Amino acid sequence: MKYVAEITDLMAAFPGRDFKMAEIVRYVAGGRKLDRRGTEAVRRSTRNALHTMQETGVILVRPPTALRGGFALYRWRA
Repeated sequence: MKYVAEITDLMAAFPGRDFKMAEIVRYVAGGRKLDRRGTEAVRRSTRNALHTMQETGVILVRPPTALRGGFALYRWRA
Protein backbone atom coordinates (compact mmCIF):
# COMPACT_ATOMS: atom_id res chain seq x y z
CA MET A 1 0.00 0.00 0.00
CA LYS A 2 1.19 3.45 -0.82
CA TYR A 3 0.71 5.47 2.38
CA VAL A 4 0.73 2.85 5.15
CA ALA A 5 4.10 4.02 6.51
CA GLU A 6 2.95 7.64 6.79
CA ILE A 7 -0.36 6.65 8.42
CA THR A 8 1.47 4.38 10.85
CA ASP A 9 3.91 7.16 11.77
CA LEU A 10 1.07 9.56 12.52
CA MET A 11 -1.33 7.27 14.36
CA ALA A 12 1.21 5.24 16.34
CA ALA A 13 2.63 8.43 17.83
CA PHE A 14 -0.80 9.16 19.40
CA PRO A 15 -2.36 5.76 20.20
CA GLY A 16 -5.39 7.02 22.15
CA ARG A 17 -6.38 9.83 19.77
CA ASP A 18 -9.11 9.77 17.13
CA PHE A 19 -8.24 11.14 13.70
CA LYS A 20 -10.51 12.48 10.98
CA MET A 21 -9.79 11.56 7.38
CA ALA A 22 -8.90 15.19 6.59
CA GLU A 23 -6.18 15.22 9.28
CA ILE A 24 -4.68 12.01 7.95
CA VAL A 25 -4.77 13.26 4.35
CA ARG A 26 -3.03 16.52 5.33
CA TYR A 27 -0.28 14.58 7.09
CA VAL A 28 0.16 12.15 4.20
CA ALA A 29 0.34 15.01 1.70
CA GLY A 30 3.32 16.27 3.68
CA GLY A 31 2.37 19.92 3.66
CA ARG A 32 2.41 20.08 -0.13
CA LYS A 33 -0.20 22.32 -1.71
CA LEU A 34 -2.20 20.00 -3.96
CA ASP A 35 -4.87 20.80 -6.49
CA ARG A 36 -8.28 19.14 -6.34
CA ARG A 37 -7.23 16.10 -8.37
CA GLY A 38 -4.10 15.57 -6.28
CA THR A 39 -6.00 15.84 -3.01
CA GLU A 40 -8.63 13.39 -4.24
CA ALA A 41 -5.92 10.92 -5.31
CA VAL A 42 -4.24 11.10 -1.90
CA ARG A 43 -7.62 10.71 -0.18
CA ARG A 44 -8.52 7.63 -2.24
CA SER A 45 -5.16 5.98 -1.61
CA THR A 46 -5.38 6.83 2.09
CA ARG A 47 -8.91 5.39 2.29
CA ASN A 48 -7.72 2.15 0.69
CA ALA A 49 -4.80 1.90 3.12
CA LEU A 50 -7.06 2.59 6.12
CA HIS A 51 -9.54 -0.04 4.93
CA THR A 52 -6.77 -2.62 4.66
CA MET A 53 -5.43 -1.65 8.08
CA GLN A 54 -8.93 -2.01 9.52
CA GLU A 55 -9.32 -5.49 8.03
CA THR A 56 -6.04 -6.60 9.59
CA GLY A 57 -7.05 -5.17 12.97
CA VAL A 58 -4.37 -2.49 13.25
CA ILE A 59 -6.84 0.38 13.57
CA LEU A 60 -10.35 0.87 14.90
CA VAL A 61 -12.94 2.80 12.91
CA ARG A 62 -15.89 4.58 14.48
CA PRO A 63 -18.53 5.18 11.78
CA PRO A 64 -20.13 8.60 11.31
CA THR A 65 -22.88 9.47 13.77
CA ALA A 66 -24.77 11.75 11.36
CA LEU A 67 -26.01 10.78 7.94
CA ARG A 68 -25.17 14.11 6.34
CA GLY A 69 -22.06 15.98 7.27
CA GLY A 70 -20.79 13.23 9.56
CA PHE A 71 -17.28 11.85 9.54
CA ALA A 72 -15.68 8.59 10.58
CA LEU A 73 -12.97 8.56 13.24
CA TYR A 74 -9.86 6.38 13.02
CA ARG A 75 -7.87 5.22 16.05
CA TRP A 76 -4.65 3.22 16.39
CA ARG A 77 -5.28 -0.03 18.23
CA ALA A 78 -2.78 -0.11 21.09
